[in-house]
Amino acid sequence: MTTLIENRPLADTSQPSDTATLGAGSPGLVAALRSELVKLTTVRSYRAIAGLTIVVGALAAFLVAHFVTDQVITVANVFGLSTVFTAVFAAISGILLHTSEAEHGTVGQAFAAQPQRSVVIGAKVLTVAGFAAVLALAGLAAGALGAMLGGVGAGDTPTVPATIAWATGFASLAGVLGLGIGLIARQSAAAISGLLVWWLVVESLVSAFAPDRLVRFLPFVAGNVMIGITGEGEATPFERPVTALIFAGYAAAALLLGMVVVQRTDP
Repeated sequence: MTTLIENRPLADTSQPSDTATLGAGSPGLVAALRSELVKLTTVRSYRAIAGLTIVVGALAAFLVAHFVTDQVITVANVFGLSTVFTAVFAAISGILLHTSEAEHGTVGQAFAAQPQRSVVIGAKVLTVAGFAAVLALAGLAAGALGAMLGGVGAGDTPTVPATIAWATGFASLAGVLGLGIGLIARQSAAAISGLLVWWLVVESLVSAFAPDRLVRFLPFVAGNVMIGITGEGEATPFERPVTALIFAGYAAAALLLGMVVVQRTDP
């Protein structure tokens, strides 16, 4: 027996251990991104959001084109109106991208497959930014169709590419903002309710009573200026690049705070 023990071959240290194999074989950003895309294309709520984006975008543009008679309305200056609603839908998509997993307990599996949580969050950022861009383009197309059905002309068509670019950027940043809110709240109803209350109530109240020098720093006020929408009779408070930086700052702050929360809490 002693001889058998002494002649037992030593472990091959050139081969990776189980722990090393697990670390080397763990999925990176590409695999995490693939996982997020699978969730995005299989969960019905995202298809519902895409459908609402198209319907609301077309309806809003049609109503403005058909019923507003005291302003010059064209396809070029009204089709971007859809992005006001698309940005909110994109933010809700970002919220659900994390909270739906957190509520059902499946986010722990994602973090187990990829222990580096920043990689999972990075995949979510890319996913929601891309999905929001698709929503923006779909909403703009629906808005253009709705405006044409409303009976207005094409208008100043050279401005259309710039409107599309700014609208896509606004929606993508809104999606990232929503993801940050979802990472912080970890609960869908609370996060979505907070977003809608801020958009529909808080910003309206602040805009009504606060001076313009403060109102121009509100996130969705800045975002609306990105797509050329300002209050009636108001001058544009900042140029578009400045308002884009303001809105991007809110999105980055929410995302960074959300990453801190994720790193410090259990799934």
